[in-house]
Amino acid sequence: MEWRPHAAARWQTAPLPGRRRGGTVALALLAWAALGGPAAAASLSARDVQVMGRALAFLQPPPASGELAVIYADGNAASKQDAEAIAAELGDGLHVGSAVLRPRLVASTAVAMEGFAVAIAATGANGPPLRAAIDAKRALCVTADLAAVEAGSCTMAIRSEPRVEIVVNHAAAVASGVEFVAAFRMMIREI
Repeated sequence: MEWRPHAAARWQTAPLPGRRRGGTVALALLAWAALGGPAAAASLSARDVQVMGRALAFLQPPPASGELAVIYADGNAASKQDAEAIAAELGDGLHVGSAVLRPRLVASTAVAMEGFAVAIAATGANGPPLRAAIDAKRALCVTADLAAVEAGSCTMAIRSEPRVEIVVNHAAAVASGVEFVAAFRMMIREI
């Protein structure tokens, strides 16, 4: 038996007199784009977040339950949207062993005043001010931005596609007092 929509479910719009239908579609698309279009995907995917949870289990000492800062560049709408998408991927929290790290959005200008052991840098949040705050907090900085890790702005980059890759900037880890168990260092690329 072949499925066909009910006749009442089928609909078509007739072009308005004197107008082409393509113009109406174009106007609708322009309005949709002006309103922001669909929500952008997070720079860290659900799989990246899963990999991050496993990687955090190798921290020495492992993190205790608490807050996980999702940092966005203050005044940057795209960065805040990415931070919100990352927080949505984290849901009720990131489980690391028996600890649960609950996401909290933090503006880059307020990082120095917050308490956290792990921070995720959203798109556009990496840079020297974040690096200084992370070092002062003695916290781990995680990002999807490999260039930021190579530059030393963040400690660890995670990618799960096309294959899992974890890159750690050794100098940034030392500067922020972050240590991993020896077995983890054999599974990552350290720069």
